[in-house]
Amino acid sequence: MQSATLVLILLGITASVGGGSARREPGNDASRERAADLVKQLGDEKFANRERATRELIDIGEPALPSLRKAAAASDPEVRSRGERIMQAISRTVTARELERMQGAWALVRYETDGKRVKGEDKTHLIVFNGEEWTLQIAGQLFQAGTVQRIEVKEKLNAIDLLITQGSSGGVTAVSIYAIEGDSLKYLNCNEPRATEFTTKPGDGRHYLTFRRARQSPKR
Repeated sequence: MQSATLVLILLGITASVGGGSARREPGNDASRERAADLVKQLGDEKFANRERATRELIDIGEPALPSLRKAAAASDPEVRSRGERIMQAISRTVTARELERMQGAWALVRYETDGKRVKGEDKTHLIVFNGEEWTLQIAGQLFQAGTVQRIEVKEKLNAIDLLITQGSSGGVTAVSIYAIEGDSLKYLNCNEPRATEFTTKPGDGRHYLTFRRARQSPKR
């Protein structure tokens, strides 16, 4: 996957400068244990048992993902194929749910890179989510836009991949992390490997921005 730094390009800094509390993984130990048992049934000789296990794993959702990742690497092609399809179904559900939390406009509060602050609060510097589409605007000007490709919920933050379809770096996927805490959105863009915390330091090429939910969404 190609990644983008989202530095001055994605956020338009060149022109402008000279989920509640921390997320936790849904589910519990019982669900994960049940998922581990169900994954073993994905290769059952009886079709009905394979289908039943598939449906139940989809219903369990995110707690089943650790076991499903193992299934996707299994030698049995039936287990591997079903595991991959179930993960895709769960991913679509997770992405839709998280997108609902992100809808609307978010105004910039702070931007830092290489361990240094480069911009403070700017109510005209917006990231806007409308369905699965996103745009970046500064002072009413569109700088970049695209679609949300994937969201993966983790314990304290979420992984998100943003495909750029308009503006500079079109066709590039921005590998990032984010977290929503009340009306605040933390966003950090990074190259692979994906970051595990919201920090930057000299030379790491990461860009950390915090936003606050805007009262009204701008017209697109």
